[in-house]
Amino acid sequence: MAPTSQGGKTTSWVREPVPESVKRKIGRKSMSRFYGFLVGLALVATSTVPAAASSHASCSDHRISAKAVATTGDIRAFVRCAAEYVLEHGTEEARRAFNEDERWHYGPVYVFVDGLAESGEDSVTFVFPPDPSREGSPWGTSIDSFGTDYFFELHRILSVVDSGWIYYAFTNPATGRDEPKSSYVMEIDWDGNRAAIGAGLYASDLPGTCNDDEVNAATLSAEPTDRNLQGLVRCAALMVESEGYFARHQLEGNPQWSDGSSYVFVMDMMGNQVMSSSRVRLNGNALHEWGGGNRPAALGGRDVVSIGDSFGESFTYYQSFNPLIGRRQQKVGMLKRVVAQGVPVLVGSGYYVTPERSEARGDCSDNIITAAAVRTRRDIRALVNCAAEYIAANGPEEAYRSFHEDQRWDDRAHYVWVRLLEQAGERSRLVAYPPDRSREGIPGASIHEVSESLFADTLREVHRIAEAVGEGWIHHNFINRETGTVEPKSSYIIETEWNGHRAVVGAGILEQDLPGTCHREQVNAASLEANPSESSLQEFVRCAAAQAETLGFFAGPVYRSDSRWYSGPIQVIGVNAATREVEFSGTQYDRSFTEFVDDAFAGRDVIAIVETFGEAYWYYLQPDQTSGRMVPQVAFVKRVLVQGVPLLIGSAYQLQFLSNAP
Repeated sequence: MAPTSQGGKTTSWVREPVPESVKRKIGRKSMSRFYGFLVGLALVATSTVPAAASSHASCSDHRISAKAVATTGDIRAFVRCAAEYVLEHGTEEARRAFNEDERWHYGPVYVFVDGLAESGEDSVTFVFPPDPSREGSPWGTSIDSFGTDYFFELHRILSVVDSGWIYYAFTNPATGRDEPKSSYVMEIDWDGNRAAIGAGLYASDLPGTCNDDEVNAATLSAEPTDRNLQGLVRCAALMVESEGYFARHQLEGNPQWSDGSSYVFVMDMMGNQVMSSSRVRLNGNALHEWGGGNRPAALGGRDVVSIGDSFGESFTYYQSFNPLIGRRQQKVGMLKRVVAQGVPVLVGSGYYVTPERSEARGDCSDNIITAAAVRTRRDIRALVNCAAEYIAANGPEEAYRSFHEDQRWDDRAHYVWVRLLEQAGERSRLVAYPPDRSREGIPGASIHEVSESLFADTLREVHRIAEAVGEGWIHHNFINRETGTVEPKSSYIIETEWNGHRAVVGAGILEQDLPGTCHREQVNAASLEANPSESSLQEFVRCAAAQAETLGFFAGPVYRSDSRWYSGPIQVIGVNAATREVEFSGTQYDRSFTEFVDDAFAGRDVIAIVETFGEAYWYYLQPDQTSGRMVPQVAFVKRVLVQGVPLLIGSAYQLQFLSNAP
């Protein structure tokens, strides 16, 4: 496929014919079987959306350097900026910059450019910073653990969509070993050649990976950062989810989970600690230091158990007695909710704050984002970080004007606000609040039109976090001004100075696919059918997965009977990852799912990919029932444990490309 452009904007798409080699890999004999099979297969359910409707934020909205990349969302923005750099500066300068400039190459994060060909024997490497000597020559056959030549898979994906995710195993230059890597790739022109530009991320907290020499309590003790804490908790949560209460033996006996003051614990939903890797604690007897029903004063009365249950992952900040130094010390904690043997539990850990904590944030030059480009919690953190720097550089008067008038800071859904710090919430005043200036200056005016049910004054919580660590996350309830419904919101705050007063600058994000929320009026099949996009599909599947975790195999009849989960061709499917049989779907059909996977993905083991990466996008071709033409599909699939059985929950929609061809 090749975009035609005017002024850098795509105006239409001319679809190239499906390559004969791809048809051969799919299997001509399978074309007729696709019709009967895919009509019923919920995972490949179809809804059409023009390619042009899936708009991407430009690099001016979100620019990130290799040094700041930490998530898949960062990788997507990073690659889009790299593609824009090639268009603006040309291939010669781009090759130099991608190899030499720290913006584009830092540690294991780098930009690569490969020619699009059906095999590594024919794919010329144009840019490869880890080893520039490879540039200008074919790479050679590259078969990874998922079963097919990486370069054929890259060619196959970009013959279906113009950009997307590729999942594979590749040598990590930081460790020297093959590790799971997810890369975002886009098709570009490189000196007249079809090519793929991309970058990827090695994640150490994926299902089945979590290398104990990389993710462990000792690493957290040596480098106490939010990122290391998150990695430890996520890996521990995967272990607890897999082993249930038998995880106690791992927690107590494996040094991966305990080192000095860093240790992993598990709480039930009443706040009782049921497992711990700390020898100081008594399993099954003591309330954890965070409390639960008692909601200790150290947490300002905050019900962190309910927060952990509602938000899936949450940070909290408090004082705790550090037995290694014999006194109380500020601490950052994290909780992750999982379902173990059918029971929801919270897996957590924490680290004591050191003066070096601020280094984890970086500065705005590494990660520049506008309000319109916000998609994740990490984006919110970057937006607030930039806002704090803007106040420091330009002063409160200019910051006030800019926060209210410039779209960089306010796109209605996301906005920056400033509040003076007061210990008593009723005395705290908003001094910048773009949604409603009439609230500014009024003591006690709500932080975000709060409807709080988490047992603590949200304004006091802002003060408590600022006092404890200077910046951090506050998880709270919020009345969405667009819908009028009460929804969970995560806001990031950073302490700043405002006309000689202590203040905080902050912004927040509403998420609709959190455990136990997933409002049916917002996340449902009809909404996905009406406005199909990758983000809407992801929310829909994650909520369906949460339903399966809650209901177990009883979710199958619900998916078929509750109109929330089906609308026209949009449906939900559940596949047993072990047997590769379809356990339930929106309709009844021939259950030859393995044949479908082999045909649609040309031998790529996409089941193993979801098992390894936890969730993944799938891109493939399917014959349209009316025209008979092969059309591209986008699916999203998530792995969950349902009554001890690994299930892949997924759904999909169909892309309808515009064409200039007669």
